Amino acid sequence: MLRKAVAAVFALMFFACLAAAADKEVKGKVVKVDAKKNTITVNTLDGKKVYTISDETKFVGPRGGVSDDGIKDDRLKVGAEITLVIAGNNKTVREVRLPMREREEKKK
Repeated sequence: MLRKAVAAVFALMFFACLAAAADKEVKGKVVKVDAKKNTITVNTLDGKKVYTISDETKFVGPRGGVSDDGIKDDRLKVGAEITLVIAGNNKTVREVRLPMREREEKKK
């Protein structure tokens, strides 16, 4: 009986740690992009936050295509609505989901 109780407690702790380490999505508007420092400043519901972009960060368009331009993609500009996939450590950006590209008529 005691073994089952101890095993159940360890199983609960294990699954709680997995849930805490899961990736999360953060939506917000781009405030600043600094390609030299590899950072993106985003205004979220929790306020303004600065996220560091690594070499492993993927930049994905709205249709699932991967951007080869990375942080220098033309869709990543001030005011753009983006979604970031943040690792469980709250520091690493795994993925940046970019908005649709504006058409030429709208730019003029």
